[in-house]
Formats: sequence, C-alpha cells, structure tokens
Amino acid sequence: MLILGVETSCDETGLAILDWDGDGNVSIKGEVLASQVSLHEKYGGVVPELASREHMRSLPLLCEELFARTGLSLTDISGIGVTCGPGLKGCLLMGITFAQGLALPRNIPVFPVNHIEGHILSGELHEPSLKPPYITLVVSGGHTEIVLVEGLGKYTCLCRTRDDAAGEAFDKSANLLELQYPGGPRLAAHADSANPSKRFTLPRVAREMDDFSFSGLKTAVSLLIKRNREEIFSSPEVFAEVCWTIQDSIVDPLVTKTAKEVKERKLPLVVCGGVSANSALRRRLSEKCSPVYFPPLKHCVDNGAMIAYVAGRYLQAGVTPPNIDIFSRWPVETLRDFYGAQHG
Repeated sequence: MLILGVETSCDETGLAILDWDGDGNVSIKGEVLASQVSLHEKYGGVVPELASREHMRSLPLLCEELFARTGLSLTDISGIGVTCGPGLKGCLLMGITFAQGLALPRNIPVFPVNHIEGHILSGELHEPSLKPPYITLVVSGGHTEIVLVEGLGKYTCLCRTRDDAAGEAFDKSANLLELQYPGGPRLAAHADSANPSKRFTLPRVAREMDDFSFSGLKTAVSLLIKRNREEIFSSPEVFAEVCWTIQDSIVDPLVTKTAKEVKERKLPLVVCGGVSANSALRRRLSEKCSPVYFPPLKHCVDNGAMIAYVAGRYLQAGVTPPNIDIFSRWPVETLRDFYGAQHG
C-alpha cells in the first residue's frame, strides 16, 4: 500500500510517499520539502496570502520531483492524506484542492488528516515498537499541549497553552533581540553558547497552573532589554546569557509539567513539533523521563511523511475517509467524534 501525504498547513510545503508491506511494516519511499523562510524573512513572520500563493506554485513542482525520485506514478498510489487543519485556511485550501485534483480523475481515496495527529504519530512512524498508551508533548510555533494517546484517534488533552505557544514565545523574544527571522532557532543557538550566571531573571509559568501561559514573557523580555540594552548589545557574552535566560524560562515549564504527567502515569513520552528540535529541551526531558522518543530533526518540522502515515493508519483500520473540510482550529480530542461509529 503506497500512500501520498500532502502538508500545507503553514509555510512548509511537504510531500511524501510511504509504503506499507504485507506485514504492516512502513518505509518512506521518498519525500520532498520546500521552506518559505526566505519569502517571509523581510516581514518578520508568515504572511498568509503569500504563503498560500507559494504553496500553489510549489505543489506541482514538488510532486513531479517526488515521483521522479521514486520512479512511481499516481497509478501506484493507494490513497492520499492531506492536512485539513489546524492551520491557515488559504494554505490548507491549496493542499486540499491539489490532493483532490490528483485523486478524483483516478478514484483515489483522499483522507483528511489532523496536523497535530500527524506530529503525535510521528513517534510511532520512527519507533515501530512504540504502542499506546503514551504521553506526547506537542510543542511548535502554533501549538503547545500535552496529550494522552490511548489509541488511533483516541486522544485526551491533559494540558495546553492558554495563549502563546512555546514557539511563538521563542520567536517574539528573538524579534525583540533583533535576531533575523526565523528567530527562535537563532536565539537557541546563542543560548547554547552561553555561560550563564543567572543574574538575569524572567517570570516563569506558575508550576501549580494546570495549563501553560507564555503571553507575559514578551513584556518581561522587552523590559529586561530596555533596562540593560547597552550592555546586552555591546557584549556577545551578555547577549548569549540573556538568550539562555529566555530559553530557560520557556523550557522549564515544558519540562516540569511534562515530567509530572509522565511520572504520575508511568508512561513513555514522545516529544514532537518544531520546538522539539531544541537541544536544551531534549537534554532536560531525557534526564527527567524514560523512555523518551524524539522524531529525527527533519521530521520535527511540518512534513508530508507524518501526514501520509496518519492516512495509512486509518485506511488500514478500514475507516472510510470522512468528507473533506477546512478546520483553522481542530483539537485532537475531537477526533473520536469526527471518525464516528466506524472507528471505536
């Protein structure tokens, strides 16, 4: 069974083909990814209209490249998975219409895929021995939540952000430090080079809170920079130390709350989403939790392989693809109702 995955929820255009053999083993036949960083760089963030247009331009080119690399064609494809949410509506529309255009003339089933479920199940894609139940920390530019995974389509959100996501906190802080977009990874790189003395402090998310909250961090960082601007920007060492302080204020609540859930439930942990590439987060969660699984760095960001994997899992389970729609918001805990009685 060969499944094509199409991902266009934000500013990465990702396509991949996954192969299921007769024993249920999965392999990635090929994948392609186009980033839009250079397009949005001068605006300091993603411009939805530009992102949508770039997806429209990139999709046919990437699809042609993918089939050329793998030596396959659409006649070999058993199903198509496409991200239908959550994400930017215009971007999602580009991926959905492209997938339907490929599928309808050939009567290929198209499966609507939840973007967050793609990240969650990326742990199983790379660790076949990993089986539910387990805990997942989904941490990215738009999403921060801890999810209990009880089975395919069976998710319970244990904790999520009330406002900004962790990735937003990184990027907004980086912007205040005048780091070039995308600033989050650049801030983390400076933080990793620091020799922290902990003389700078920032407020942390209260450990007794049920949810995350990062909305106050931007104001706190702005005030810290205002009070120490000359010292921060004149000394690379001080600049790196401030970056470390910011990173620590974001990573600490992620680690504390996730480790608490893992300890109480005595379950494995999967860490996924773009911020899961952060080395400090990986190191501290590895120290606190065992076993813990991280997708390869190339699959921390949005990608077509995770979308193809979700679609393949549901098709293998005998689920008839529900109607295609666009969901700018689509909590994973609602997937039980989305798939209805056909998936218990």
